[in-house]
Amino acid sequence: MRWPPNKAWTSSTPQKGYRHYVAINYGGKGKDRWVNLVSVLDGNARLRIFWEDLSNPLFWSSGWQQISNNDPKPLNHDYIEEDYIDNINEPCLHPSEDSGLQIPCNQSPLRPWNS
Repeated sequence: MRWPPNKAWTSSTPQKGYRHYVAINYGGKGKDRWVNLVSVLDGNARLRIFWEDLSNPLFWSSGWQQISNNDPKPLNHDYIEEDYIDNINEPCLHPSEDSGLQIPCNQSPLRPWNS
């Protein structure tokens, strides 16, 4: 997957009770790249995810995917939530310059929502 990250993401299993997230900002280099996500339905549900995990299609899909109640859940997926932002105070909530979420937005080009 290309860097910087797309803005819309769907988790294969609920994270903090939700599966659809917006990537509001990102940073780091190489294996230390990270992305801050906020739930589409609850702005208090926030995650910081390493890019390596976010770009793994077993755990996350770019874009907002339709959720079926019959979707199989991946095995051994419980570790993900502990690896995220829970051990850090709060993720940074200001949008990145290329997010298109700032008003006015003079940045061009903006990051896509999905690939």
